[in-house]
Amino acid sequence: MTNVFAIVNAKGGVAKTTSTMNIGYALNKLGKKVLLVDLDAQANLTLTVGIRTDESLNISDALTDGCKITDIIHKVNGVDVINSGRTLIEREHTISNSITGAVKLKSLLKKIKDKYDYILIDCPPSLGIYTVSALVACDSVYIPMVAEPYAWDGLSRLLETISIIKEEEINPNIKLGGLFFTNNSKNAQTILGKTIISEAKEQLGEKVLKTTIRTNVSLNESIAVKQNIYDYAPESNGAKDYMKLAKEIINS
Repeated sequence: MTNVFAIVNAKGGVAKTTSTMNIGYALNKLGKKVLLVDLDAQANLTLTVGIRTDESLNISDALTDGCKITDIIHKVNGVDVINSGRTLIEREHTISNSITGAVKLKSLLKKIKDKYDYILIDCPPSLGIYTVSALVACDSVYIPMVAEPYAWDGLSRLLETISIIKEEEINPNIKLGGLFFTNNSKNAQTILGKTIISEAKEQLGEKVLKTTIRTNVSLNESIAVKQNIYDYAPESNGAKDYMKLAKEIINS
């Protein structure tokens, strides 16, 4: 059975793309067949895995029936990746106003999902049509979060959106997989950091995952050289933390 995860936070700078990529590669290291979907027009995931953003086709073409979903699947070091590009911005209005709109991504993934154990969708830092599309298409939502000022910005709106999608039976099976903290050793010991973590646990209970991603220079370096953490620094704290998180997700 395929598990489709949306990695979402309406706030930027929370290591959303880093988490999507490295959870995916950790799952691959555990023997799982993985597809990563870049649904962000910034194309950070696309660039980080080494795919050029001037590729002739990307996810926006599939969403507007300009190509088949299989035309934009790239194999990158054992993991399949669907690339993004700037045309996502240009076509956002067209997609949001089309009849299929928010359900198109789900329809596309349905054609290929049986080939994978896990599909991870990297969402833009907003609650626009692309994030909503991911929420409609996914089984579970995972939220990376940093324990710093404004950490809660947009989170309540995201949780409300998930509830509406579930209650209106747009995606009745959607669930919150969990929230996890990134860049954690830098912020967790401050008074503000402790307060934010405490508030998260009070609001979400066991949905706050036990694994945290420690501040780790190797994670930043791996992004700069366009490698996942397991190719760049497999013995680093970043690699260990994402592997631990992947195992927690599998077992949750």
